Parts: sequence; structure tokens; C-alpha cells
Amino acid sequence: MVDLSSTNWLNAVQRKQRKKERPSTGMTTREIHRAAPNSRRFLTAFLSMVIFATSFSPGVTAEDLSEALETLVRTHKRVLAAQADVKAAEENLEVTWGDWYPNLSLTANIGHERQQKPTGSDDTAMVPRNIETTISQKVWDFGSTNSAIRSSGLTLQQTRETLESAKQALLLEGLTAYLNVIRANKLVNFASGSVDNIKRQAELEDAKVARGSGLSTDVLQAKTQLAGAEARLIQSQGTLKTAVNRYRAIFGAPPADIEKMTDPRLPLELLPQALNGAINIAIKENPELQASRTGAYVAREAIKKTRIDEFLPTFDVSAEQKIKEDSGGTAGSQQEALIKFEATYDFNLGLTAINSLKASQQGHIATLNRTGNTRDLIEEQTRNAWDNLETAEANAGYLRNQADIAAEFLDLARRERELGNRSLIDVLAGETALINAASDATSADTDVAIAVFALLNVMGQMSANIAH
Repeated sequence: MVDLSSTNWLNAVQRKQRKKERPSTGMTTREIHRAAPNSRRFLTAFLSMVIFATSFSPGVTAEDLSEALETLVRTHKRVLAAQADVKAAEENLEVTWGDWYPNLSLTANIGHERQQKPTGSDDTAMVPRNIETTISQKVWDFGSTNSAIRSSGLTLQQTRETLESAKQALLLEGLTAYLNVIRANKLVNFASGSVDNIKRQAELEDAKVARGSGLSTDVLQAKTQLAGAEARLIQSQGTLKTAVNRYRAIFGAPPADIEKMTDPRLPLELLPQALNGAINIAIKENPELQASRTGAYVAREAIKKTRIDEFLPTFDVSAEQKIKEDSGGTAGSQQEALIKFEATYDFNLGLTAINSLKASQQGHIATLNRTGNTRDLIEEQTRNAWDNLETAEANAGYLRNQADIAAEFLDLARRERELGNRSLIDVLAGETALINAASDATSADTDVAIAVFALLNVMGQMSANIAH
């Protein structure tokens, strides 16, 4: 892997150009600068301003970015929703544990009771008032309640893994939005500098034509290139607006000062040396896959519980206390007390218990297959992320080489211009080509950074301080 967190390649280009400032004509450095067009110094100053200022200015520090990401994973609605699911699962676990606790049942009633007695007995009409109290305690259910507790615990674990998955996905989105704002802003600066450079060249050529020493065709060519550069600037500004909108959607507010935003450090030390290592880490650490595995365990517990509930009885002990007033046609108070041990067994004669067990078994098979499919998808995502990173690195290398070549061409074109062997429009085209090549190389560096974080995300290695 190559560390592409800075743009030192352009620094090398600038040094290479400075070494070639003295041409083979024997002119002194002072004479060369006096003869060179103003745009030469303008372009050098512009490139230095855009590249070196954005790469090494104090700006937003790693601590600031980490703090923003920490706030993001605490306050974003997606995370809050997942946290609510975790709390609900915690409460449901407590409810499941409650099946082992005693149950208290209270019943009170009042009404009107009239009885017609056999011959020889007086009929009665009374207002009975009854209070019934029952305390019951489950003694044993062959593990049904324990299975339900384990299932609730696994569901809680699954919601926590889902929460972690949401956080990691959100961190990737936040870092991507952050990097895209930086990239879009750099491209706007490049495009703006290109427009300014071409305008200066066109003004110089207009002045030469007015003095009778320039060519009208050069002026037209300059204006043609100016129209193209202005179109590129408009596109870059639109891209920046879109990037800022995405940043606002993720972080809840637009960037405070785009000019002070700097590229985060790439945690290349977290990347394995080979693809197989990345796949092994992803299969073990990816929170989405972990949640899917836990779902399979929940389905397996459902089979155990269904088998117990459908085919085995439950044993309970209970105590009842009844207080009756004028009840059952008998005037006065009565009290009843009862303690009993009972077994309860329900079995549907349509043999639906078998159907319930088969349904839970098929549910388990379904979750196993979904888990296997998720594993395959995670492996595919890991391979794609690895390949995307290698492609982005190779592309960035070629684009940096293109910028080197564009700088070499511009240097030679300037020398030939000074010797009268090239037109001004050739120099102008070379300067525009260098700015565009530098712009493309800078954008490619951002693609590499995003690819690094995307690979770490699928490996389950994202954290708020990952770019610290």
C-alpha cells in the first residue's frame, strides 16, 4: 500500500521545474525571468497556494475531525434509533426473566345473587362480595423459560451488533462526505486559477494585437479555452455545492470553514498485507455478519423452545386465599385456603405441535442460508474494496505521472516560446493542461483515501478516532 495522505508529488514537480530554469541558450536567470510572460509566475504562485496551503495549513486538526465523528455517532438519528432498539431488547430480556418470578393474582367482585331453593327452604336474595388472592410459582418447564431467556439475550446481542454496524456505516459516510468537500473545494480552486490564468493571457494578447504585434487567432484560441475553463469552473462549483449538501445531511450543519479542512491521516497500519488477511478479518469482525450469525442462534433457540412447549408439560405450585361475604346463598363470612401442585399439558389433537416444530426448523434453515449469503456478500464486498483500492492507487500514480509530464512539457514550451519557436497559445495550453492534470491527480488521491476507509469499514475496523 502507498501512503497518499499528502501531495508531495507536486512538490517534486516544482523542484524539477526549478532545476530546469536555466535553458541551454546561455541566458542568465535574471534575463530569463525578465523575458518570461507574467503568467509563468502567476501559475507557479497559484499551484503553490492551492496544493501546499491545502496540504500543510493548520486548518481542521485530526482532533477536530475525531470530535466531529464522535458527535456524529452519538447524535445521528440512525444511531439513536438503533440505541432505542438496544434498550427495548434490554427491557424484553427483563420481561423474559420474569417468567421465573412468582405471579400474584387479585380478583374482587360484588354483585346480586338470587337463589330459589327446593320446597321447604327459603329463597335467598343477597349481595355477595368476594376477594380471591392467588400466588403461583413455576417449578419446572423442562428448559422452556431458560431457552426464552437465552433467546432474548441473543436478541439483545444482535441489536448491539446492529448498532455497531450502523455506527461504522455512518462513520464511512461522514469521512466520505468530509473528503468529498475537500476534493470539490480543491477542484474549484484549480478551475478558478485556470480561468484567471487564461484571462490574463487573453488580456496580454489583446494588448499585443492592439499594438500590432500579436495574432488575432491567438486571441480567439485563448477565448475558446477560456470558455472551456469557465464551464469547468461552473461544474466544479456545482459539485462543491452537492458535496456540502451531503456533508450537511450527515453532520447536521455545513462545514464551518472549508478552506481550513485538511485531508485526514490514512490509517494504513490497519490494512493487512494480502487480500486473504482482509477477508479473514471481515468474516470475523464485520458487525453486519456478526448480527446475522446471532440471528441464526436465535432461530436455533426457537426450535428448542417449540419442542418443549408443544410436547412437554409444565409444573407449578400455587396458593389461593378466598374471602366471601354473603356468597352462594349463605349469609355471613366464609374463607377458603388452598395450596396445590399441578401439572399442565396441552396437546392439540390435530397434531399441530408437529407443524409448529417443523415451522421453527424451517425458520432456522432460512436464517442459516441468509447468514451464508451475508458471508458471501461480505467476502465479495471485501474483494471489491481491495480491488478498488488497488485500482485507485494505480490510477492516482498514472495521473501524478501525467502531471509530471504536463509540467515537463510546459517547461519546454516556455523555453521554446522564449526562443520564438512556439506560439503563446501553446504555452497557454500547456499551463491549462498542467492545472487540469494536477486537478485530476488530486481527485484521484481522494479516491484512494475513500477506498482505504471503505475497505476498513467492510473489515469492521472503523472508529471515531480512526483518522487521528
